[in-house]
Amino acid sequence: MAGGPAGSDILRLQNSFADLMLVVGLDENTGLIPEKSGMEPSGVMDQLFLLKFEPQVLSAVSSNTMMHFFPHPRQDFEYPLRQLDSKQHMFLKSANAYQTLDSIPKSKFNRAMHQSRLNTRSTSVTPGSISRHMSIRRPYSSMKKSIHVPNLASSQQFPVSDEVIKSIQFFCFPDDLQIKKDNTEPSVHFLVLTDIHGNKTYATCISFYRPYVIEKEYDGSLIPHLDLSRDDSTTNACTSSDMLHCYIPVCCVLISKCPYFETMKESLSYMVHLIQTGCEDMYTYIKLFAHRLTMTPTPPPGRVAIEFCIQEMSFIINPSHEAEKQVIDIPLYLPFLIFPPEEILRIIAAILVENRIVFIASNYALLTIIMESFLNFILPFEWKYTYVPILSSKSLELLEAPGTFMMGCHSKYKQEVNQVEGLVVVDIDVGSLSINPEIGEDSRSSRSSEYDSMEDIADIPDIPEGAAKLFLNVCHKAKFQFDLVDTKRPSHFNLNAERVFRRRKIQALNDFIVSGCLELMVNLFRSVVTETRVEFKRFNKQAYLDSKSGGEKSFYEKVMKTSMFKKFLKDRINDKTDYWVKLEVKTRPQTKTSESGPCVPNRRPQLRKQPSIAIIPVTPDLSQNSPVFRVPDLGDKVIVYLKETIRLLSAAVQKSQHFQERASYIYLLGMFYLACNKLREALENFISLASLDVQILPKKVVTEICQQIEESELQDLVSQPGNQALHDLLGVTGAETVYQSHRRFEESIDLPDKDLYYDDFVECVSVMEMTSDTDTIGRLFRALIPSQIHQNFIDQETFAAFTHCWKENSKQCLNLGINDADLLEAECVLKVSSLCKTDFGTGRVALTDRRLCFVKDVCSELKDITRLSQIAELEKKTMFSIINKVKVLRIKGVDGVRFTAWLKEERDDFCLLIEEMWAGKIVSDSTKDIHAIQKAAQNVLLVDALLQSGLDEETAHHGNREEAARQLCFYRKYREEGHHNVPEETKEVLQNRIDPNYGERERKTVHALLYTPGVPEHSISPRLWVGLGDGKIKVYNASQWLLESEFVQTKQSVFSATIT
Repeated sequence: MAGGPAGSDILRLQNSFADLMLVVGLDENTGLIPEKSGMEPSGVMDQLFLLKFEPQVLSAVSSNTMMHFFPHPRQDFEYPLRQLDSKQHMFLKSANAYQTLDSIPKSKFNRAMHQSRLNTRSTSVTPGSISRHMSIRRPYSSMKKSIHVPNLASSQQFPVSDEVIKSIQFFCFPDDLQIKKDNTEPSVHFLVLTDIHGNKTYATCISFYRPYVIEKEYDGSLIPHLDLSRDDSTTNACTSSDMLHCYIPVCCVLISKCPYFETMKESLSYMVHLIQTGCEDMYTYIKLFAHRLTMTPTPPPGRVAIEFCIQEMSFIINPSHEAEKQVIDIPLYLPFLIFPPEEILRIIAAILVENRIVFIASNYALLTIIMESFLNFILPFEWKYTYVPILSSKSLELLEAPGTFMMGCHSKYKQEVNQVEGLVVVDIDVGSLSINPEIGEDSRSSRSSEYDSMEDIADIPDIPEGAAKLFLNVCHKAKFQFDLVDTKRPSHFNLNAERVFRRRKIQALNDFIVSGCLELMVNLFRSVVTETRVEFKRFNKQAYLDSKSGGEKSFYEKVMKTSMFKKFLKDRINDKTDYWVKLEVKTRPQTKTSESGPCVPNRRPQLRKQPSIAIIPVTPDLSQNSPVFRVPDLGDKVIVYLKETIRLLSAAVQKSQHFQERASYIYLLGMFYLACNKLREALENFISLASLDVQILPKKVVTEICQQIEESELQDLVSQPGNQALHDLLGVTGAETVYQSHRRFEESIDLPDKDLYYDDFVECVSVMEMTSDTDTIGRLFRALIPSQIHQNFIDQETFAAFTHCWKENSKQCLNLGINDADLLEAECVLKVSSLCKTDFGTGRVALTDRRLCFVKDVCSELKDITRLSQIAELEKKTMFSIINKVKVLRIKGVDGVRFTAWLKEERDDFCLLIEEMWAGKIVSDSTKDIHAIQKAAQNVLLVDALLQSGLDEETAHHGNREEAARQLCFYRKYREEGHHNVPEETKEVLQNRIDPNYGERERKTVHALLYTPGVPEHSISPRLWVGLGDGKIKVYNASQWLLESEFVQTKQSVFSATIT
């Protein structure tokens, strides 16, 4: 995100190369606790090299903040150290400063438990804890009295969603973390993580081992100590029976919004090289690289590449060639070395017809590279289903889910994968594709699916012959091996020169392969344009199929059923001009002309052979070089680095003669001005960019700038000649509309910086609109206080964690991406599960105030599971997947239909939330209490925040979060005790039940009631006037039973006169 005010230490780039670096593993602060619980310490010592341990997120580093999470969360104020002046540095170095700043405010309960937590770790650090601490911590400026300055940095401090962080430690060690007896070579693998909104995040992981000595303490606990003097040549013999030498892995993960896999790999590899050979501490290099990589920009699509240096090593960040395509930073020629051309065509066909596909390999790094390569091969078709290139051992049950997906797993699970019927299995080690047969004949008749039979699911049609033959030439040329080229090249001793040669060669091959694959897609679907009538928004499907020969028709019939083709067809109908259209027009067969003019071809020739044309050069071109902009060294202060980069970019803009290069420099210039919080200068550059190349314009950033910039400055910019493009960019017609439509005024609610007593707590909860019900607030206050001590306040850390979880869940539900048409009137989403296997496929279970829904992964399509009133039973079970036992929730409806969701560790929490909402619905129907559903929905949000924040060991209710949550589930307990049951006579007479004390601090008795009939001809509704004991009068609309108005504190005499 953008930075703060000029001179501030909160300086960030919107288009940074990396967003976050995580350090995952085990160390002396986490201790050694195996996944298998209940083992004695002596048993752990004996089986140390056979056991599996749960990895932990040790540290997180963004562009301006570094946090360590064990033994307790604390900020590293020496990051980034060079931004501090001498006085600030001396202040931070003092013991008093560290005691004041590096510790988290704790209640007496937390302080008492702190020492024991140093030795015993009970749970992992939670995603909410990571994002919360990374968001609220600031470098030196946080010590001074904060002054609220509106800037884009305040909108989102943590660059990665909680869902991405939630399971990343397991993907870092997909085969679980194991301690080694001997040192092991570092290894790299790549991740593609998709959040609940379908946004992809890319990560590169590098794992290496560090020497440790494990000692057994007097109490039997095992404590690892880093062995800095360890020499690999020394013997593994232990000096005593209570000491053991070993190697513990650590994984550094670099997370980015862009798929720069190879560049991230190079950067991390160089960092690990320095860690293993340098004389500095590991975290010294991590700080150096994290700060450099998070403060380096990525280039916009175009011609200009970016070069940056770390110490003596330089790195190149290449741009994407098309604004509509992501950058390609992987070697696309690898699939051509692994698979025969015929198998490559079969894999492409399997993807195009949206089969259930699983890639398996013994090399985790190959899984992501090969799968990403095939997704690039099929462009402009885009995969819109579940996509998990690496499945950890704890997520293999997803392979058994119905529906379409593309996943990858280790080849050691091949036997288990082959047991899942109907899967298309791509074996990277063997270079083959196979289809799993059905297990039994009876399963076909019982299978419920949108397909008619298993053949429809698993059969892979052949690619049409004409396009396939031309693509074989590409396959032959793409089968490149460096070893063959190196035979005629002299040996090179300049590492940087060799890296540049290999990168240029791979880039040229990638361009050649991308062009060849695009040619294939144009040859396959060229005739779609012929049968599309843009002016009528119509596509003649039958004529399109009739134009295909018998052998080809099967392929096109299957492809036309897919979501990818429908999206492709929609773009053609809307006359979208993209890279596919440009090549199709360029290679379109020319029609013959006559004296009378051009000959109009028959639009619907029957059984017409679709022409396949090759225009791709037979050899890749290595002569094209992109201009390179070298960013300056980071230096002592970030603000100096930003200003120097702005100076260099301004000079590059003046010198540039090529419009694409000039557009790239202006884009970068706008981003760096934004990082300095110079909003006017940034907006001026983006307006100039729109006149050169509107395709690379960051429209979302422009909108955010218009929301933050001063009104006078925006008015001045809009009124200037030549800046009328701003109206078009924002989709408005006047300056006043800019303010009204695109400017939001949101009052920032700061969290209290002290422990909260009851009155303060009531005020905070009410102001944040969590709930206004006095009884609910009282239950929440008691739930957040530890039951084992007598305490009459909620400590600051507990309330901050609770508030963060409440806000994150609310934001996740609001931004779920569900179409309004799919929701019922006034329906509200309360909770969404993590990605899981269900009876409807891979997706998420959503709880609303009306029903339970299934949300399909990526596309967010909604499918009804059951209404709350139709639930008959909730059953918690444990079922077996391919290799694991998994906790599942089975929901049984009154009609006998069952739905099963494999919710795993969140099963119990999710079940509790459903029970509270279900009970609220039952109580509402039984007692005719129209507010019960609303109150139950508020309870669900509060209970969820209580449960999620309770996972953080720094919270006071960590030890009894389940008990505290049950106390807060008012309607669940109300139903269990049978209070909702009313006599039949009462139920027949009772129309509606209202609570006039709802939202009041104290409950008051009702002194008087007055009903006034309405006047329909004058649109006056009937009303019920309720007089309370404190002198308040509340007026309800008697037709809808909604509170219309409230008279605050009437005089007693007036009150009496009113009700007589």
